[in-house]
Formats: sequence, C-alpha cells, structure tokens
Amino acid sequence: MPPIDYLTKPPKIHPISKIITPVVVNYKSSQDIPVYEVRKKDCGVVLIELVFHAGRPVEAKKLVAASCASLLREGAGKYTSDVLSEEIDFMGATLSTSASMDYITIKAICLRKQLDKLIDIIGTIARSPHFEEKEWVLYKEKSIERLKVQLAKPDILSYRTITEEMYGSDHPYGYNSSPDLFEALDVSDLKAHHQKHIVSSTCQVFISGDISDGDRKSIDRLCSTILPGEKKSAVIHQVINKDVAPRQMFLKGGVNQASIRIGRKAFTRTHEDFDGLNYVCNVLGGYFGSRLVSALREDKGLTYGIYSTMDSHLYDGDFMISTEVANENLEECLEGIYGEMKILQEELVSEEELQLVNNYMMGNYLNLFDGPFNSIRAIKSLALTQIPLDELDTLIKSSLLFDAYQVRDMAVKYLDRNDFWEVIVGTLK
Repeated sequence: MPPIDYLTKPPKIHPISKIITPVVVNYKSSQDIPVYEVRKKDCGVVLIELVFHAGRPVEAKKLVAASCASLLREGAGKYTSDVLSEEIDFMGATLSTSASMDYITIKAICLRKQLDKLIDIIGTIARSPHFEEKEWVLYKEKSIERLKVQLAKPDILSYRTITEEMYGSDHPYGYNSSPDLFEALDVSDLKAHHQKHIVSSTCQVFISGDISDGDRKSIDRLCSTILPGEKKSAVIHQVINKDVAPRQMFLKGGVNQASIRIGRKAFTRTHEDFDGLNYVCNVLGGYFGSRLVSALREDKGLTYGIYSTMDSHLYDGDFMISTEVANENLEECLEGIYGEMKILQEELVSEEELQLVNNYMMGNYLNLFDGPFNSIRAIKSLALTQIPLDELDTLIKSSLLFDAYQVRDMAVKYLDRNDFWEVIVGTLK
C-alpha cells in the first residue's frame, strides 16, 4: 500500500489571513450590571467571573484591596471556611478570589449541571463574607513570611524598586507591600472596603462555556444578591502621577546572577500610541526571535531569557525590559540592550522582520480566542479597559498596520535612553 501523503509530508506554511473572533452576547441585568457571555454549546463546563472595580486606586488604606480579596472565600454566609472548601470540592468545581491593581475578582469553574448551586455560593461570597479575626491573623502572618522569602529574590526586588521609582511610593501602582502596612490593617478595614466597593455599581459579570438564554434568570439572581452601591464616576480615585527624572540604581544582592529592570512610564490601552509602542515592544523583545533575544541570548550567550513587556492598568501603564545575567556580564548586557534600542531608532526594520512580527502577533490572537475560556479572558481585558467590543476586528487589523518608518518613529519617540529608569540588583565584580 503506497504511503499516505498527510503522514509523510509536513503541512504547508501560510500566513494567517483572518482571526475568527467570538460572538459576544452583552446585556445588563435587572440591577444594571453589565454581563458578557461567550457561548460554547455542549462543552459541559461553565466559567463565571464577578469583577469589581475595587482595587488599589479606591483603597482607603494600602493593601486593603488584596487583603479583602484573599479573605472573601474564607467563610461566608452559612459556610465556614472548611465547609465552603468541602462544598466546592464535592461539586468538582474550582473557586478563587484575587486582586489585581484595579480589580477584585471572584472566579469559578464548574460542570454545567452544577451552575445554579455554584451561583448561590458565589453570591454568598460576594454579599456576606465573614472576615473573621482568626482568618485575618493567619493571612497576615503568612503574607509577612512570604514577603521575607520574596525579598531575597533579585527579580522580585528589582521589580518592586523600579515600579516604586516610576510611579512613587504613595501611588496605587507604585507602593510595595511591607510588614508595617499589614500591621496597620485590621478586620474593620476589610469590612469597610467590602461594603463600599464590592457592590453592584462597580461590578461586571463575565461568563463562558455551555450556557444559553435560559441561564439569564440564574445570572440575574446572582446579580440581585450583590450589595447595592452608590453610582460613582468613571474615575473613583484621583490617581496622582509622580513626575521625576529617571535615574539609575544599583542594589546589592544576587551573588551569582544580577537582575536587570529597565523601564519607562507609558499609558493606558486607550492612548493613541498604545498599538504603536506595543508593536515596537514586540520587535524589541516581545517574542523568542526578537532583537534582544537574538543579540543577547543567541549571539552573545549573555542570558537565558530577556524580554520587553507593556503593562497597562486602568489609569496608567509602563514599558519594561527584564533579564537576569551573570554579574561579570552586567555592563556588556546593559550596553547591548541600549544598543538594540538605538538601532531601532536609526535603522529601518526589514519587510521580512515585519512579517515575522505580524505572524507572531497573529498567532497570539489565535491563542487569545482559542475556546470559550480564553475568549472571555480576552473580552474581559478589553471591556475592563473600556475598549469597544464592536470594534474588535478593526482593533486586530490596526495593531498590525505598521511599516518600517512608523516603527522607527515610535522608537525615536519612546526608546530614548534618557527616559528610562534602570534598576540592577546584583554584585559588582
């Protein structure tokens, strides 16, 4: 029997011409809470997230948002902490609570048949957490011990330092956790944060998987259990920027390897230059074949990994380059990074490289919308940063429409060495 072609020949390589974006069902509950759905019929599983605008920018005290989020699931309503964990395990579900810079999230995944029961549990957690003193003391002690371990890691220390330098130690995005900040909190602070900010006026619901129109009554029931809250303006807290000249810092640490963080203030996703700087970020260090990886990892062997990232929050953002390198190679690595930035400012990127970056970004978009859970995560990111979802296809296309001259112009505008903070945690040789 002759060999079959598809078993002996690799698939043809061709550029991705179109991203199939998910159908998003968007409506408001009877409590005026925005709900976003991405459906996948017969998959048998459902993911649901309640997201509250209750993060750092609205805190009355530092660290109260993260502390409140962590204790939300440590007992609520009729459930003790142990009983709640047993209920979730018995259902074969997962439930977590977390805090990002801007938001507190309650997230759960369950089988389709368990959705109604899980919704009741989520509603109880959102509305009636216990915030018991013993749970708070335990959480505080663990957090302080965990912090001691983290502060011994050069990469953690360099990140904490550069964000504090860029934003300021009193800025919601710049301050760092410390034992003193934990000790300054008590249970009453957590309860006050919950009563003021885990409310319907700050809530958005994201649900994906095996759902239908018939589930809207259940979702509406969930929304009705959330505490009502006062309607607030889009900017709840005045975020103060710290405008200081960038500087270089060297902190002793890292006996064998040094951690390098180079960063500058950037902007939110709604800024006119976000797509342009994000494209430059990918060219410079956003993927495995990027300029920094090719020059410093593959050609010179200075580091195992180096990358550049765009970190965008609700009110601000930053551009960061990160790597770890042997202490004796610090200077060579730094000059290599700035050298690649300068090349982007002075020379045009080839059409071949532009196509490579476009292919990488299109592949990323494919992953973003691969399945209902990934899709709702992408939709959530856009919705929370106030990007219109009806422009999704246009946004994808516009993020790729950059030529060599535009890339150079963006590099000239945003990759000036004098605009970057530089933090190194290492040991001088």
